[in-house]
Amino acid sequence: MTNVNRRRFIKGAGGTAVGLTALGAGAGSASAQRYGIPIVSTRGHFNDDGNLVSSETQTSYDTTGDVPGVDTGCVNDLTVFIHGWHKKGDNPDQDARDKFLSAKNNLGTAGYDGTVIGYSWDNDVGGGVDFGWGTAKDVAQQNGVKLAQFAVYLKYYCPNATLRFAGHSLGAQVLLSCLRSLDVTDWWNNNGHEVYSTHILGGATDNEKPTTESMTTYNAITNQTAATFNYHSHDDSVLSWVYNTIEFDQALGETGYESGNTPAPNYNEFDVTSQVGSDHSGYLDNLGDDMVYHMNNVPYYD
Repeated sequence: MTNVNRRRFIKGAGGTAVGLTALGAGAGSASAQRYGIPIVSTRGHFNDDGNLVSSETQTSYDTTGDVPGVDTGCVNDLTVFIHGWHKKGDNPDQDARDKFLSAKNNLGTAGYDGTVIGYSWDNDVGGGVDFGWGTAKDVAQQNGVKLAQFAVYLKYYCPNATLRFAGHSLGAQVLLSCLRSLDVTDWWNNNGHEVYSTHILGGATDNEKPTTESMTTYNAITNQTAATFNYHSHDDSVLSWVYNTIEFDQALGETGYESGNTPAPNYNEFDVTSQVGSDHSGYLDNLGDDMVYHMNNVPYYD
């Protein structure tokens, strides 16, 4: 991504951002302006082996110059949409932007009157017999720290803003990694901040993650969100292939949380097989009304 603002943070005790420097400030890119979607991006931060490039840090991220709370003024309600794994096509950056536009349009049509921004990451790294899945999964989890740093920055300058996350497919691992990072960030917790609602769409993550079988994630959901919503389809063909063939496990977005386990008390899930079917890319197109209803009624689900 070109013509972006680059953010760097100095970390203090407890992983807290205590200082900041903006480097290379510039206008938002023409593509971002054309699509009307502010973007936080870490695209290009990782090489094809899944390691950080030398110019980036564990917490650095870029913006398109128009991200609320970072580049512009605060907004009342902000939803960060996180895309998933790039499986096909030759322009993952543009495909991500198209997904962000879809999120904005579908949520807006369903009545969401807040601001939608995108979180773009290196979802096309890796290769080999698993088609790069393992590397992309590692990079997704590393992006959780970077997204957490954005959340800290936003809440430092906009403490009253309502913050929400929505993650599709492998974006669920970015989202959950972020919650785990926030759960051990002293400044965030000492000031009583939270992610008001999180929405997982066809989550490409293990189905035990929101349960007591994975206590770090269970605690992060419990402590860091007012309510978490998971939408899964038993007919999701992509998740069935990835998890049965590559992971030898089952995905949260296919089965819901693992049977017999206890989920976090503020975790809520919905079987949307009748709406989504086998179309792994169709969650946003079919669930805008459901997501906005849950956004508007968080106190009933916390």
